[in-house]
Amino acid sequence: MIGYLFRRLMQGIAVLFGVSFLTFLLPALEKGNVARAVLGNHASPLELKEFLHSHGLDQPFFVQYYHYMIGLFHGNLGTSLNPQTIDEPVSQVIAPYVPRTLWLVLISILFSTVISVVIGLFQGIRRNTIFDHSMTFLVFLLYSFPAFLFSTMTIILFSLTLHWFPPAVDSPTANGWFSPLVQMWNHPNQFVLPLATLTVLGVGGLTRFMRGSILDTMVQDYVRTAKAKGCSPNRVLFRHAFRNAVLPVITILGLSLPALFGGALITEQVFNYPGMGQLTVQATEARDVPVVMGLTLLVTVATVVGNLLADIGIAVADPRIRLTGKR
Repeated sequence: MIGYLFRRLMQGIAVLFGVSFLTFLLPALEKGNVARAVLGNHASPLELKEFLHSHGLDQPFFVQYYHYMIGLFHGNLGTSLNPQTIDEPVSQVIAPYVPRTLWLVLISILFSTVISVVIGLFQGIRRNTIFDHSMTFLVFLLYSFPAFLFSTMTIILFSLTLHWFPPAVDSPTANGWFSPLVQMWNHPNQFVLPLATLTVLGVGGLTRFMRGSILDTMVQDYVRTAKAKGCSPNRVLFRHAFRNAVLPVITILGLSLPALFGGALITEQVFNYPGMGQLTVQATEARDVPVVMGLTLLVTVATVVGNLLADIGIAVADPRIRLTGKR
């Protein structure tokens, strides 16, 4: 298993290098626009030139990329180019926003996983029943909604029409890794709609995978053998079938992180939640390239870590992978 996880880790590091190169390459093609966005349209050519020189943007591309990678190895993501946070370290700019999005995504993953496993499991053991068909229709209906449309519809229905939940989240008064949880605890009604939106984004795919996986597992030889030995239906399902049926869900869970962060970008804008998604939009509008690159790398790291955790979960649940790693 160690060899298997080491190979997956090396693949993740290669992905990080590839993403860092692409995120550095695209903004480098528009050096003048960055300076113009910071200094304004009335800046003289001399001021633009001095700005590019002072920030190292007039150097050759690979020289800039070399210094950028050296900084990354030392934990330096660069400095902000936004006029409001000019020359402030990127890590300090994005630090207050990271835990807000992270907790929002993690809680929605927990909800969507539990809901998907339960619904998919019951669909699998009650195949072709009214429950199965109705859940299939509902899951596909929710899965087909884009994040911005579902968010807007929930605001119209539950906020503007029924007045059950507020249409936006109040700006936090404190920063810290656990301050978003404190805010959720003190004002849970403000987070119902954002969490529901992100949960729905993850439920559709996971439910379909869980249903298909349990159907495929229930016809395997070891399940039929357990039935032939007289095991009870619940023992066959939860002791023999469920453990293998959940393996594809673990894999998809790791791969769903980019979609959830992408959904968070839209959801945070709609509900005015000051997280990484909202900061990404603001930094993009301000042409704050270092902040956008730092946020992109953070999402990539989260995706790689999520996939690695999924691989560890599969290796623990599936003995065949542990045996493969020993060969």
